[in-house]
Amino acid sequence: MKVLLIGGTRFLGRHVADSFNINQHEVTLFHRGKTAKVGITDNVHEIIGDRDIDLSLIENGSWDIVVDTCGYFPKQVRKSAEALMRKGTFYIFVSSVSVYEDQSVRNITEDAKTAELTDPNTTEIGEQYGSLKAACEREILDVFGDNALIVRPGLIVGPYDYTDRFTYWPTRGVRGGEILIPEMKDPTVRFIDVRDLANWIVRMAENKENGIYQAVGGVYDFNEVVQKCLLSQVQTTIVPVTESFLLNENVGEWVELPLWISSEDYRGLDYADDTKAINKGLIFRPIEETIKDTADWSLSRNLNPDDWKAGLHPDKEKMLLKKWHERVKLG
Repeated sequence: MKVLLIGGTRFLGRHVADSFNINQHEVTLFHRGKTAKVGITDNVHEIIGDRDIDLSLIENGSWDIVVDTCGYFPKQVRKSAEALMRKGTFYIFVSSVSVYEDQSVRNITEDAKTAELTDPNTTEIGEQYGSLKAACEREILDVFGDNALIVRPGLIVGPYDYTDRFTYWPTRGVRGGEILIPEMKDPTVRFIDVRDLANWIVRMAENKENGIYQAVGGVYDFNEVVQKCLLSQVQTTIVPVTESFLLNENVGEWVELPLWISSEDYRGLDYADDTKAINKGLIFRPIEETIKDTADWSLSRNLNPDDWKAGLHPDKEKMLLKKWHERVKLG
């Protein structure tokens, strides 16, 4: 098949490109050239361009599959979909499990009501991320109908995760020492290895499986995840601290301490139902493999503490640990 990836050089896209290529499909990346095509299979083609400025570079191509991993605004996505609409073309849009109106609901399925976008002309993502993705889904389905697959992942993790939202924990485990972790009331967390998601997307594309599918990933206990991240031989001590302490110290949920969400408003997403995708062959590799490969890739970057996009800065972690120990000592 001839496959066009819109984006495809940063994280999920690069793994999707590799998976399609390994499975003997002809892959073309359409991207802005801002992220180097490093590590992606050499015989993947490139078209440098901006979907928001000029689609003429791709609209006359003959594509069997289009995969859109970077659509965020409904007008942008609609324009791309209309430009690529051809007989026989199948469009895969990577959305998000955050599309739902009520994200506190547990065991939520694909049929749940999605959020409505209050400002269709917005150019900011921010808190409207979920409603923007929901609006993009509607545009794709309106144009492609049964020739569309909508994928709703949650947290995607693994090598090349530039967000550091999961990467922090395997890397922090290697560094050792005293590691501050949140003492969660509910330690259930969900995430999916990017390679498992990419391989499943390719299989779905090959079979032209349409519809909407959640792909949130395996169910894990946060404390066990952290324990598995202790890959170093250096002395390590896990220090659980209460959520109330962290909130009082203005520690950022999800970003400064990845995987931690105290509010029930969003807890339902960690219980989203993947049954539909699993019945179509979605499988999850052992978490130990994800952790090791993520740590190996992360350490190869040699980032300074100030360069991380998520996770506690070492200085702040040290300060918080000092305060916590003082509090415990005083009783």
